[in-house]
Amino acid sequence: MVIAVADNGGFTRAAQELHVAQSAISRKIRLLEDECGELLFKRVSKKVYLTPAGETLLFYARKIFQDLRNASLEISELARLERGQLRIGAGMIACTYLLPPVLEQFRALYPRIDLQVATGPTDVLLSQLRANLIELGVFTLPVQYPDLTVLPLWTEEMVVAASINHPVLAKKRWVNAEELANYPLIAFPKNAHTRGVVDTFFREAGINPRVTMETENVATIKPLVKIDLGVSIIPFRAIADEVKRKELHCLRIRNHKVTRQVGLVYQKSDHVPKVLSELIRLFTEQRNTEG
Repeated sequence: MVIAVADNGGFTRAAQELHVAQSAISRKIRLLEDECGELLFKRVSKKVYLTPAGETLLFYARKIFQDLRNASLEISELARLERGQLRIGAGMIACTYLLPPVLEQFRALYPRIDLQVATGPTDVLLSQLRANLIELGVFTLPVQYPDLTVLPLWTEEMVVAASINHPVLAKKRWVNAEELANYPLIAFPKNAHTRGVVDTFFREAGINPRVTMETENVATIKPLVKIDLGVSIIPFRAIADEVKRKELHCLRIRNHKVTRQVGLVYQKSDHVPKVLSELIRLFTEQRNTEG
């Protein structure tokens, strides 16, 4: 009931979701508050907010529900993964070209498993992973938390993406690092881990880049580069198709190999549910196939 009240922002909607009387929920919450010796919710202007004690209880309530979900997933192993749910979190780049081939294989093998994908900034998705709201993250590394297992899978080269009509760069295959300060840069947001890789490169090279636009969506960056509104430093795989079709031009950075490492992140546990281990296996096989 604590989860229902918190997620619905009040007792009335929680009662509707649970199909019980509002008075029953209020009575249960009062009993919980009496048992805990602390208020769990505060009411301000007809709205309901969690107290610090309520936040703590909500965290453990979600963990209990996650444990129940894990129990359900383990039971479903007996039915050869014919039922279950798997929630994945990944950034826009991973959603564009890393997830689709693996999820396609998984869906073919286990069509009755409910796959859900959430996207957003890595820090937000990490919080969801640690709060048991998703089971697997596909993130730019490093990720360092004692309660998480990290499995590095890919090391990706970052290249300079430019318009095929760029008056200078379109004629080159390599660019000096210092030269990049001359061009407007379309970058990922500062809170993105991939942006951290780029910022580290510029800092170590002693370059102050001219960032003119920021967006976390690689699908937005590419058309902006195509019309020559700026250049971008981006994983090569994210633009490989456009380069092959000669819609974008890519250059390597002379005397610098900028790379990012991508891996799988999931909660540390004595038992990894089979549905999760199967998806991890497919990701690993995909990596090995690519060489």
